[in-house]
Amino acid sequence: MPPERPLLTIAIPTYNRGRYLAELLEVLQPQVAGEPGVELLIADNASTDDTPALCARLMSEGLACRYIRNAANIGADGNFLLCFSEARGKYVWLLGDDDIVLPGALSRIVQLLSRSNYSLVYLCPYPFRHDYLRERKDDILGRFAQTVTNGLPFIRKVGTTVAFISAMIVNKERCDTVRHPPFQSFVGTNLVHLGWLLPAVASGGESLIVWDRMLGARSANSGGWGIGQVFGRNLPSVTWSILGHSSEIAVELINCTLRNWFPAMIAEIRRGTAGELQNENIRQMLERDFRPNWRYWVFVYPVAALPKRAALMWQVGVKNINRVLRLSALVCSYPVWRRQLISRTP
Repeated sequence: MPPERPLLTIAIPTYNRGRYLAELLEVLQPQVAGEPGVELLIADNASTDDTPALCARLMSEGLACRYIRNAANIGADGNFLLCFSEARGKYVWLLGDDDIVLPGALSRIVQLLSRSNYSLVYLCPYPFRHDYLRERKDDILGRFAQTVTNGLPFIRKVGTTVAFISAMIVNKERCDTVRHPPFQSFVGTNLVHLGWLLPAVASGGESLIVWDRMLGARSANSGGWGIGQVFGRNLPSVTWSILGHSSEIAVELINCTLRNWFPAMIAEIRRGTAGELQNENIRQMLERDFRPNWRYWVFVYPVAALPKRAALMWQVGVKNINRVLRLSALVCSYPVWRRQLISRTP
């Protein structure tokens, strides 16, 4: 008989980040050892550092994982696609090699996945730069988890973070039954993973948002790509091709990116704390496509065009406005989402 399908595959695409991978696996290894329904997969994109030696040593010491090493670097998208294709679990979690799953978190995640047949699970991340334990903050409303019954409210709550691989767990069985463009067609966009995530969002059914901070996301540790190209041009293109221009979900994702994501990222760039991103003329790139959208002129343009001090003050104002709008929406919808809450288990 074929082996029973794992409940969850944790697939870690990695390239030349042995130092960070070692830190992640140190925390993750004892958690995986206690979960027989979890498969661990490491896809090494032809690293030239100590990654192969690190994985060999950990596996000899008892780390239960499948280690795949590409003969040549196939690009980040290619490696993400390899992870998804090779994953055997009902659920697939692409986990960034520099992020951290907090001690004890995996057992809670497995318990949640076992409750229902979710389309997607979102793990609300928190940023850290140095110490992932000291820098963790609880959800301000004390929520543990919440079910969401269709795609539009899911995107309203998750927003552009749907493109952050470590935050998303997808039901691969659901993906196999939903129509979608070939995943390969999105290789080169830096967003190939949206090829399976957005169809799952649009497929309906129940999804889950985990508000409890179980995932530490290392800040300012990416590079080699540009925010204008990836999120200004590629994100709309990928989104429209999957969901169509008339989709409310697509419109909400694009508008949320203009309202929330771009102001924060441009402010990080102007502060010099955004990591080694490509140098771009962001205004020129965004105005070509978003000139008709008032959100660009209100939320994005001032942060990109004003003198630095005024731009950063504007971004703080934008952040506070968005916070007030979110809190107002929460208050107004309290009778609905209160019934969707899942309590923390002992």
